[in-house]
Amino acid sequence: MIDLTKEEVLVLVKDNHKEFRRDKSVVNQRFNYLKYVNGLRSRTWIMYFTDEDICRSTKLVCDYGEFDEVLDELNKAYDKVGESEWAYELVSDTIYVKLVREEWYFTVREARKN
Repeated sequence: MIDLTKEEVLVLVKDNHKEFRRDKSVVNQRFNYLKYVNGLRSRTWIMYFTDEDICRSTKLVCDYGEFDEVLDELNKAYDKVGESEWAYELVSDTIYVKLVREEWYFTVREARKN
């Protein structure tokens, strides 16, 4: 999703991620983002955009019941570069994907390295 426009993300999620539905229940005016939840409400997927509506990062928040499946998806999709970190090339940049375990949930963040 990184570097796609907001309009492209809307179409891509609708066409390729049918398990997710747009969630407009909470609107935060400080951030430019799109928020989706899956049918079971066990995954929340947030895409953050620049002022120009270009995706700059994503965050997936999951219940621990999703852990094994998400870990398998990450291992298949990206190159492992650390304990809980993966990477992939996007044009001439490297995008990092980091899994962080929290007490009640875990997150997967995707962004360029700062």
